[in-house]
Amino acid sequence: MRSTAISSHTDRSPFAPAGAVTGIGSLPLTSTTAAIRSIAEFSPEIPFWPQLPRLSEREGVIGQGLGVLGDLLEARRAGYGYQVKEGRIDSVLEILHRSDGELTPANAAGLGAFEEAMASGLFRSAKAVKGQIEGPITLSAYLFHRGRPFLSDPALFAAIAFHVSQIICRQIDRLKSARLPVLLFVDEPALCLEVPAANAVSEEQRLNALAATLNDARVRGAFAGLHCCAARPFGRMCRAKPDILSFDAHEGLELFFADPDAGDFVRRGGMVAYGLVPTFSSLKPLDAASIFVRWLKAASLAGDPEQLAQSAMITATCGLGLLDPSAIAESFSAAHGIGKLIRTFAGAPESFGDPAALPATGARNGDSSQYYSAGS
Repeated sequence: MRSTAISSHTDRSPFAPAGAVTGIGSLPLTSTTAAIRSIAEFSPEIPFWPQLPRLSEREGVIGQGLGVLGDLLEARRAGYGYQVKEGRIDSVLEILHRSDGELTPANAAGLGAFEEAMASGLFRSAKAVKGQIEGPITLSAYLFHRGRPFLSDPALFAAIAFHVSQIICRQIDRLKSARLPVLLFVDEPALCLEVPAANAVSEEQRLNALAATLNDARVRGAFAGLHCCAARPFGRMCRAKPDILSFDAHEGLELFFADPDAGDFVRRGGMVAYGLVPTFSSLKPLDAASIFVRWLKAASLAGDPEQLAQSAMITATCGLGLLDPSAIAESFSAAHGIGKLIRTFAGAPESFGDPAALPATGARNGDSSQYYSAGS
């Protein structure tokens, strides 16, 4: 099934990334102040609120998505994920059905810190702001009841999908305070899972729920992104009708441009966040010019590369949360090197986002010492 034209939402501010750099979400830090400072320095054009899995298990992508369920869950003794405690499924469903989507300082400290930074004027060079959350398919694959994942029960899956939509809408409302275009990415590594024939939630049902979740982001006024850094299910991703596709382009760039669904997506004007910077412990061998030439060759086979450059963002392949803190500067510096070449090729104005060409963060964005001293 081919992707269809992206819906038009006239209330959204126009946005053309043209090689802009942003982060997937997680950073390998335990301080919100340090995280915000790193984002202001290395991702000033499309700043994002930081997820900090090293700060707390609740800051992990699963913990953030399921944090509302609190002590109703327990880690599974065998296998991965969490299970509903015996006799508590009714309470779990009641909470999910009543969800207001609020992320709290207990499981998303970076979101509140990011709001404070926006209000302080720290991101004055930003052209958009970015948020993210784990998607309903993946959360439902990690949550179990009586030995079966929520993904195997339509009613349980629907409850998770509603909760995720609430998180998305609430997050967008908070990010709108920046008065900039909002990019809201849904992370769905479980999108690559095969669906057993006997599974009660079909592939069509999964993708319809994901598409509805992404559309909720559009209706709220955001650009809906879909990230999957697992195996590259481009057909499934396009069927969910995102505005932005985000994937591991270090491994799958040529496969992406050879895929008919992906080709249809980009020709119809869809934006792409190319994860061209691998999440390796050391990136010193990377050469931005060689990576750009690789991108240009692949893009030339799919359409007008100049047009594709206009709709391109550059990211790491995945979040940086499990790497050494030194990876932040290495990863974003590599991304900016690639992004600058794509921006030049697209004929776009010089980026504000090249950290090597800019003064210290405080001088660039105004005095932020008051904000930093108030952070954790």
